[in-house]
Amino acid sequence: MAALPDAAGQPDGPAGVDFETTYRREQLRLVRLAHLITGSNAVAEELVHDAFIAAYRRWDKISDPPGYLYRSVVNRSRSLLRRRAVESRFRAGHLSVVLPPEIDGVWGALSRIPPRRRTALVLRYYEDLSVAQIAKLMNARPGTVRSLIHRAHESLRKELGDD
Repeated sequence: MAALPDAAGQPDGPAGVDFETTYRREQLRLVRLAHLITGSNAVAEELVHDAFIAAYRRWDKISDPPGYLYRSVVNRSRSLLRRRAVESRFRAGHLSVVLPPEIDGVWGALSRIPPRRRTALVLRYYEDLSVAQIAKLMNARPGTVRSLIHRAHESLRKELGDD
């Protein structure tokens, strides 16, 4: 049986958590996360918006709305990166992006490392997740996650010139 909407027309999720409250509490954090993984604020906002739409459609069936949204945004971001990689292999010529000088050098270096390594690094240091949590989100073994993080450090070191 579907949850009945509250007075504002919003369905209640588990333990009476309403959609609007969850949106206001989680939206900005999820956009930041998606931005760090994808490298684009516009894309991040769209991915988070799509995740909230999907969650709204099954709100009464979700036992942990913030967790569901978090996993959804990470998975959508990773899917986008995979799609971009496939598209770039079939593109006629590789386009280079010229970053404005005010962009931090670390971000430029981070955007040039492989997507799986970047995702693991963002989840570890920006989101402060444990290796086990990252492994679960990325559907990988903890040893693989540790290796991705280690290799990401090495890639960043090379990109930044051993500073």
